[in-house]
Amino acid sequence: MRASPSPQEGVDYQQGKGGAAEAVRLTVPVAMAYIPLGVAFGVLLTASGISWYWAPISTLLIYAGSIEFLAVGFMVAGLPIYQVAFTSLIVNFRHIFYGLSFPIERLRTRTQKVYGVFALTDETYGITTAGPGMDLTGRQITILQAVSHVWWFLGALLGSLIGQVIPDSVKGFEFALTAMFLTLAVNAVRSRRSVGLVLLALAAGAIAYFVDKYLIEESFLIVSLLLYVGAISCMYKKEKAK
Repeated sequence: MRASPSPQEGVDYQQGKGGAAEAVRLTVPVAMAYIPLGVAFGVLLTASGISWYWAPISTLLIYAGSIEFLAVGFMVAGLPIYQVAFTSLIVNFRHIFYGLSFPIERLRTRTQKVYGVFALTDETYGITTAGPGMDLTGRQITILQAVSHVWWFLGALLGSLIGQVIPDSVKGFEFALTAMFLTLAVNAVRSRRSVGLVLLALAAGAIAYFVDKYLIEESFLIVSLLLYVGAISCMYKKEKAK
């Protein structure tokens, strides 16, 4: 006769309800975002003249959504490595704060922990820190992240194959990333009414444009990001001091 489970085993059982199926179910909303975005990424990459196989390779080695889109422009423009590194740091800086509340302590093995950090995206972070995802075990979190990764990989692979058959006469795919960020910006303004931040971004872009044109070539992105981050940091510090 099996002994009654210990309190800790009971907690693990409750947290692990649904097993792998529950973790996969939670990735459905992620798939609805990752697959179409991955297709757009794959098409953009091939339309930019880069070999199709770099799309699935990128999703496996980089797996960082917006940076992968930006990387296409980096490769086409031939930007210096320091600018690529700095931009990557700024764009993904938020992940440092994700690590403060991501439940990495549930991941038992070193492999799970390493992959958990590598595969920490906005979507999987949101799932594991709110709602039903807060009760996932370490194994379920790993499955959640791995399946989400697969959705992104499949979307990019499909997009790269579609891009192979699109005639060269079809133009405009290079606007995909700009359109995505514009949509995110519009949604942010509508939900938070943050018109002031938009004006700050426009001002930073205007100043960076003149710096790039008249002082330091190819400095637009770095200067605009530095100015914007500096401005919002000052705003935050001033608001906190009140």
